[in-house]
Amino acid sequence: MVAGLIACQAPSAPQARVDTGARFPLLQLKDFKGAPVSTAQFAGKVLVLNVWATWCPPCRKELPSLQRLSEQLDPQHFAVVGLSVDADDHVVREFLIERKVTFPNWQDADMRVARDVLGVRIYPSTYIVSADGVVQRVVGGGQEWDSAEWQNLIRSFAVQSAAPGGS
Repeated sequence: MVAGLIACQAPSAPQARVDTGARFPLLQLKDFKGAPVSTAQFAGKVLVLNVWATWCPPCRKELPSLQRLSEQLDPQHFAVVGLSVDADDHVVREFLIERKVTFPNWQDADMRVARDVLGVRIYPSTYIVSADGVVQRVVGGGQEWDSAEWQNLIRSFAVQSAAPGGS
């Protein structure tokens, strides 16, 4: 039996630039309406940033679980955000509408942020950032994000960040 595809190789695989334990960089991009957006709006929240593409089968497969995760986490303390590296914003918007994905999604059509800032090597890549801005996990490949294990781990980063001296 052949195992299913769990990740797609990046078109050019740079060295990872953002890794566990690092401060997560401030990202400034655009949403699919062309409005400027920034990760600064999530300061003080645990951020789950998923870098994905419509051409990547594992990315498409995991999006529903990210949607369910976004619905199960308290938006006062958590944010789930998608960052599409697709060049065609119309394709992405239709894709998200068809699959009823409502969590925020942003566009990085030239892969400038994914490649040059984050150093994404495989798709999907997901960055879990604690409320104090420190990368807690970098996860490559598709996951079932709404599983109890992932939910508990993600929630634990909010608790750690809130603790005196916690990170």
